[in-house]
Amino acid sequence: MPNDQSEPLIRRDDRDGIAVVLLNRPRQRNALRYESWTELSATLDEVIATGARGLVLTGASEFFSAGGDLKTGPAHGTGPLAPAGRVEHAQRVLEQLRALPVASIAAVEGGAIGLGWSLALSCDLVIAAEDAFFAAPFVARAVVPDGGLAWRLTQQLGRQRASSLLLRGSRLSAVDAERMGLVSEVAKPGTTVDRALAIAVELAQADPGAVEMTKRLINSAESVQLAAFHPLELTMATVAQQRSAAVEGRAAFS
Repeated sequence: MPNDQSEPLIRRDDRDGIAVVLLNRPRQRNALRYESWTELSATLDEVIATGARGLVLTGASEFFSAGGDLKTGPAHGTGPLAPAGRVEHAQRVLEQLRALPVASIAAVEGGAIGLGWSLALSCDLVIAAEDAFFAAPFVARAVVPDGGLAWRLTQQLGRQRASSLLLRGSRLSAVDAERMGLVSEVAKPGTTVDRALAIAVELAQADPGAVEMTKRLINSAESVQLAAFHPLELTMATVAQQRSAAVEGRAAFS
C-alpha cells in the first residue's frame, strides 16, 4: 500500500473525459490531513484547467474517508484560529468543490465519517454502496461537527433526526441515507465508481452552460445560510479543540 511519504495524498485518473479523484491514504482509511485539503484544492483547479467534463470523488481501498486525521491534530499556524486551522481550510475547499461548474459525484464505499461525510455531501450527487455507512462521532471525541455537517443535516433532516446523528454519533446505513434524501442512489458494493462515472458521462452530454447555471441556482438556495453558519462553526471548533477533553478524545481514537 502507498504511504504518505511516497505517494500523493490525492490522486487523479481521468476516464472518458471525467476526472476521477481518489483520496489516497488507504492505511489511514483515507483520513484527511491539512495537506490533503491543499492537494485536493490544487486538483480541483486542475479539473477546470484541463477541461474535464465532470468529477467523481472516491477513496482508496474501498473506503471513502474516516474524516479528519486525529493523529496529525487540527491545529495549523500560530494565529487565534490555529486550533481549528484544518476546519477553516476544509471550509474553503468544500466551497471550492460546490462551486465547480461541472457535476461532481461522490462514490462512497465502506464509510464516510465526520469530515469525510461533509466532503461527500458537498458533491452534487452521492452514490453509495449498499453496505456503506455514514457517521458523525464528533461528540464522542469531545469536539464539534465541522465541514458544515451540522447545518446540512439539520436542513435536510430536521432537528430531531440531525440531533440523533450528531449528538449520539449513530451510524446511518446507505439504504436509510437514501431514504432520507442524503444519498442519490445505492449501488452494489464495488460498483459505485463505475455507476458514478456512467452518470457523470451522461451529464457531460448536456449543455455545459445549462449544467453550470443549474448548479448555481441550486447552490444559491443554500449559500447565504451556509456562509452565515461557517464563522460560527469555526468559532465553536476553535474553542472545542483547545479544551483538554478534546486532546484526550483525540488520543483515545489514535
